[in-house]
Amino acid sequence: MKGKVKTIRDNFGFITGEDGKDYYFNEKSLAEGLTMKDLSVNTPLTFDVQRQADNKVRAVNCKIVKNEAVEFFEKHVLNLSSHKECYDAFCDHAKSYAERLKSGEVTTSMIRKIYARILNARTVSDVKFLRPHFAYTSGRNEKNAILREFMDLLDVLVKSMEIDNEEHLNNFKEFMEAIVAYRKYVGDDK
Repeated sequence: MKGKVKTIRDNFGFITGEDGKDYYFNEKSLAEGLTMKDLSVNTPLTFDVQRQADNKVRAVNCKIVKNEAVEFFEKHVLNLSSHKECYDAFCDHAKSYAERLKSGEVTTSMIRKIYARILNARTVSDVKFLRPHFAYTSGRNEKNAILREFMDLLDVLVKSMEIDNEEHLNNFKEFMEAIVAYRKYVGDDK
């Protein structure tokens, strides 16, 4: 079943399922590798429903739903200039992801320092040295699952960059410019 985190405490919370019902979950309900710190209100999840011995139901095997735009970016961003036929799809995904950032209250001011450093990078190594900054930004805003998702996406892309590949660097910069531009376009930005 699909749903979204409705409320979350330190060690438990509730998910509102697509059926409109609320389901209890805790740390033991999460799929391997996922922790309560990875979640925040409105994090989209898939989960199974399990009936307990006391006849109550709870969510189990909870997994974060990977955003379609994130999957597209992971597959195509670094090779965008080689696959020009993907450019319209790239722009459409950038716009939809900007809407996601807006809904998650992620503003360009939250990512401004990283954005500026990416644009000033001259080599792939310069960008790879930003990985700790992605982690810091994510940790500083630990309750914002959408920002964390974005920082994780940046980290995955940078890890995938080939050290001497200038095309990867240019495509990554173009990706960042598109995200910031569409984030401004969709409004409510600070």
